[in-house]
Amino acid sequence: MERKQKKEQKEEAEKHFRLQDELKSLKKEHYLWQLLNIEKDIDKITEELNSEKRNREDVMRELEHFETEAAKKKKEQAKYLKEIAHCEKKISERSIRLDKSQPELLKLNEEMSRINSKIKSSRKELERKKEERRKHTNDIKELQKGIQDLTAKLEDLNEKSRDGTGKLPLLDSQLTEYFQIKEDAGMKTAKLRDEKEVLDRQQHADIEAQKNLEENLQQLSNREHELEAQEDQMRARLKKILDTSAKQKDELADLKKELREMQDRHQNARSKHENLKSKIGEIENQLRELKADRYENERDARLSQAVETLKRLFQGVHGRMTDLCRPTQKKYNLAITVAMGRFMDAVVVEDENTGKECIKYLKEQRLPPQTFIPLQSVRVKPVIERLRTLGGTAKLIFDVIQFDPALEKAVLFAVGNALVCDDLEEAKVLSWTGERFKVVTVDGILLTKSGTMTGGTSGGMEARSNKWDDKKIEGLKRKKEQFESELEELGSIREMQLKESETSGRISGLEKKIQYANIEKKSIEDKLKNLKQEKQNIKKEIGLITPEFRKLKDLIDKRSTDIRKLEKRINEIVDRLFKNFSQSVGVANIREYEENQLKAAQNMAEERLSLSNQLAKLKYQLEYEHKRDVESRIKKLESSLSSLENDLKLVQKKEAEVKVATEKASDEINRWKEEVKEWKLKSEECEKEIQEWKKQASAATTSISKLNRQLNSKETQITQLDERKQEITEKCDLERIELPLISDPMETESSTGKEFDFSQLNRSLLQDRRPSDREKLEAEFKQKIDALVSEIERTAPNLKALDQYKTLQEKERDVTEEFEAARKEEKRVADEYNSI
Repeated sequence: MERKQKKEQKEEAEKHFRLQDELKSLKKEHYLWQLLNIEKDIDKITEELNSEKRNREDVMRELEHFETEAAKKKKEQAKYLKEIAHCEKKISERSIRLDKSQPELLKLNEEMSRINSKIKSSRKELERKKEERRKHTNDIKELQKGIQDLTAKLEDLNEKSRDGTGKLPLLDSQLTEYFQIKEDAGMKTAKLRDEKEVLDRQQHADIEAQKNLEENLQQLSNREHELEAQEDQMRARLKKILDTSAKQKDELADLKKELREMQDRHQNARSKHENLKSKIGEIENQLRELKADRYENERDARLSQAVETLKRLFQGVHGRMTDLCRPTQKKYNLAITVAMGRFMDAVVVEDENTGKECIKYLKEQRLPPQTFIPLQSVRVKPVIERLRTLGGTAKLIFDVIQFDPALEKAVLFAVGNALVCDDLEEAKVLSWTGERFKVVTVDGILLTKSGTMTGGTSGGMEARSNKWDDKKIEGLKRKKEQFESELEELGSIREMQLKESETSGRISGLEKKIQYANIEKKSIEDKLKNLKQEKQNIKKEIGLITPEFRKLKDLIDKRSTDIRKLEKRINEIVDRLFKNFSQSVGVANIREYEENQLKAAQNMAEERLSLSNQLAKLKYQLEYEHKRDVESRIKKLESSLSSLENDLKLVQKKEAEVKVATEKASDEINRWKEEVKEWKLKSEECEKEIQEWKKQASAATTSISKLNRQLNSKETQITQLDERKQEITEKCDLERIELPLISDPMETESSTGKEFDFSQLNRSLLQDRRPSDREKLEAEFKQKIDALVSEIERTAPNLKALDQYKTLQEKERDVTEEFEAARKEEKRVADEYNSI
């Protein structure tokens, strides 16, 4: 019964195993078909990938060409910029000299203006004096001619008087009587006539003096008017100077304010300049303390540059470990360096394909090899949490490193579960007793699980440990570059000094102008003061002469009265003496007779008196004109004018020299400006070409980035396909499905390197299919597999039945064998017994 039951269970188990074999065969076919599609996809994508890599290499060569051409143009542009700077420096120097010459030129122009004004004034005065001299000469000639004419007239009159004497129509007795009476009257009036003659002489002298005083007053008045005109001219000139000086003072105040502000700005700039220089010096000291230059040798520089290039060219390059993480404390530098070992300089990349591309690039460029850690495929052991609670000074090296969480796998791969502690004895206990660990001391002593110990600090190791300061050094270098950039933006201290010097020069020029204006102002004020003093003197002199003139006039008027009184007394005496004679002649008085009969003689006498008076006046005027010194003033003016003209020639010559120098400097500046313009045009052309090359380089870089993204995408696809392939092979290994291989199965290569034999697949499965057909066929496989799995699950056999049935058969066989053996033994014993 048991045997029958076991046999039924055996048959169920065999059916179950048969179904499993069918399922395995179906899965084998399914997996093989999937692998075929994966390899087809990989081949297709690989072909596309290689094509795009070739395209990228072409674009990279173009990029290199563009960058080379841009560098050539930059070099050419640098030469032009150097020429521009050289010309601008010359222009600045000449401009400073030109600015310095402006005040001198202005001074010379002011001097010329002043001299021309004096020359104009002197010429005007000279012309006036010459005109006065001509008038003076003409006046003398006219006076001399007038004197000659009057003298001639007086002589004619005297001749007529001599001819007409004694022709009175009187009888001889009457005439004798007339002369006797006349003589008697003369004797009786002799004293009165003498008095009258004295008074007449005095009167004549006072009248001439009065005329002289009147002329003096007229001359003083004319001089006063002339001084007033000069004063008005001087005041107008002074007003112009004061207005100009006020504008110049305002401009000077503005310039001084500008200079103060400029000096404040420049002082701040100099202070900032010194501060920046100090900061740069401090950073340089820190860099020296960090020994940045000691370990940054040529190879490191090339590696750093290579990594930067890889980061630029390939997407997914993160950088070197030393750049991506750093110790939490400086004391762990050496321990982390020892723990990481060769992985300290490893480059972290996103995946294997990126690492392969980087390796290929390094080989093509013949750069030193580097180790790459792909984040997606690197396999790491997890952190053992209990190592964080060991106590003492022991810590996981992983915990004393600062890093981006995205880089955790790379850091864990580099240091693992290694520990760090401060004391060597503590390290020995952790490494060599109980559960052993890899331990590093802060002094750099490495203790391994196997019992070895590596210690001591070499210069190379110390230098490598200093690399943890790279990030700090880079930060310091960036700060230094920033400070140097700010220092460059501040501009040259020399340029600041030149600007200050230029403004100071303009201030100096204005101060000199104001100084000259003040000098001229003082000169005009002194002249105005002298004019005022002369006017006061003239007024004083007029004030002195006017009372004298009035007094003299009053005296003349009074004397005229006295003379008339004397004439009246004389006439009364004469009339009394000539009374009888007058009656005999038939006139009221002798004067009537003399007036009637001697009217011609009297007229002649009056005419003689008049001519004598005119002649005396002309002689006096001629004498006055002869005494006037007109020529000396003209000579003095001519000498002064000649001196001024000589001074003007000297100033004009000096101005011409300054102008020539100024024009020469201006011409040089213009010539250099034209050169600068030409150099700038060439520089701009270079800049355009540089920008064009950069544009093309940028387009090429964009193309490379696009190609890199496409390559990364395809490589990711290949990786995913490889991973899918790996998953399938791992499933096959797990499910113990042996896939047919072409290569020797004894080879020890990884599963990804196996070459499968797809010839066992049905022809229909070997055909290329569209994605939709693949999905349809995939669904069919899944349906069949699900059906077999369901059927297998429904059978639920006793999977030990076969073993149990075999065990039962073995037991039966053993019992039968024991029975046969017992039977044989019994027979043998029976045979022996029977033989006895």
